[in-house]
Order: sequence, then structure tokens, then C-alpha cells
Amino acid sequence: MLVCIAAPAQTRNPLAKKPATTTAKKPAATTAKKPAATAKTAPAKKVTTTKNPGIVKAVQSNPQYKEVSYTLRGKAHGFQEGEWISLCEPGKNGLVATDSVQLQGEEFSFRGRTLNVPYMKYLVVGQGVHKTLVEVFIEEGNIVADITADKRIDQVKGTVTNNFYAPYRDSINTIYTQIYECTRESMRLSNSADDREAYKLGIDSLRNQIVQYTYTFARKNLSNWAGIYLFAEYHKRFTVAQNKALLTAVPSKFSGLPIIAEIRKFNNTRK
Repeated sequence: MLVCIAAPAQTRNPLAKKPATTTAKKPAATTAKKPAATAKTAPAKKVTTTKNPGIVKAVQSNPQYKEVSYTLRGKAHGFQEGEWISLCEPGKNGLVATDSVQLQGEEFSFRGRTLNVPYMKYLVVGQGVHKTLVEVFIEEGNIVADITADKRIDQVKGTVTNNFYAPYRDSINTIYTQIYECTRESMRLSNSADDREAYKLGIDSLRNQIVQYTYTFARKNLSNWAGIYLFAEYHKRFTVAQNKALLTAVPSKFSGLPIIAEIRKFNNTRK
């Protein structure tokens, strides 16, 4: 049986505006030279808030959207003392660090304010082949993360959306592991053309499994932000019939989101 792990695909956030944070800023991108292990984080700075055009109309017209506080604490096992851990979001050219702190032993923490619409970010720690990337929904409450170097046994929990999303992350990581191993094996010089073609077909099948599993999970979770987020992320990979089924099932509390209107418009162009 073909087995293999790859980091989850980088995605934009279709649901919420960009949140601001209050912990120390790393002086350079996540790949910058690592400061000395004894460096301390700077005092918290005043929060400034920016809006994401994807939901600005919904926020202005609906009083349920407001700023809330969050904390993100956790442990990162198997990394060096003083290693930087960054809270990142997707940018034009990849992930961009919006906040960074150094590990104190194995512990780290972030805090800040965000809109009460879950915002997908990524915890990034380590360098090179040992870099670990973990998805996390930034939302109101106390988020707890547990990360282990070189292993896909990461956990994020403590708030509603992160708890809903956890089983999806675990299942998808299993498939990504298989894709990674298949890709690596297909590149072996000893493989014949027939072997490489067989691996390619296997990888395509695994990718289709991701889309199908995502559709099934989103369909079951449209009553929470995890399902809405996945619908927004994958609607261009779903069939017209799948999108219609999901649009019909979207509850009224989410039906006014601009992203739902965008999906409906996109789906109509595919008829």
C-alpha cells in the first residue's frame, strides 16, 4: 500500500477580516536569522484593526460582528530553546508572519483581538526540512496547541471552531501523508516510466479523495464556521451539483455572508 506527509495547502481566509495581535514582532520574515535564545518578547502594543473586503459589508450591516479577545497558548516539543514560532497568514507570495515570539522552554503564547468570525492562520516553527506548520482558527476564547517536531500529531483545541475542525485536520493529514510518500517514491531514479505513471494515478486518486471527503465534512458542518470555511475554500473544486446542495443547506445565519453570494454567482457561471 502506498503511504506518505505534506503540509496543508495555503489558503486565503474567505470569512473574516485580518485580525491584529499584541505580542512581540519578529524583525524579519519567518526565514530570517534566528535571534539569540535569551532574547525576550517586547511589551504588548496597541491593537489596530483592519478590514477584509470579503466581509466588510456584512460587518457594517450586522451588529453581531464585533471585536473580541483571544489567547493562543501551547507547547512545541523537539525544538531548540529560543526558537521563533510565528503566527502567519496567507499572502501574495506565501505565508506572512503577523506575530512572532520565542519559545520559553517548550512554551509559547499569543494574545490579541480579532473579529468574532473565525480566521484561519498557521503556526510555523522550525527551519528547513524540520519546519512544522499547523492550522489554527483565531477566534474568541482560549486556544490550546500542542506541536511536535517532525511528526504529524499536532493538536489544536479549546474553542468551538477548532474543536469542530480537529477531526477534519486529522483525516486530511493522513491523505496528505500518502500523497507525500507517493510523490517522493515517484521521483526515485530506479522507477520505470510505468511505475511513475502508476504513482501519478495514485496521487490523483488521493487528491480526489480529499475533495470528496471535504465535501462530505462541509455538508455535515454547515451549521458551524468550520463547514462554511471549507465550503468557501473548496467550492471551485466541487461540482455544480455539490455546490447547489451546499448552497441549499447553508443556514440563514450564514446566508448573508458575501462569500455565499460569491459562490452562488460562481456556480451560476458554470451552468
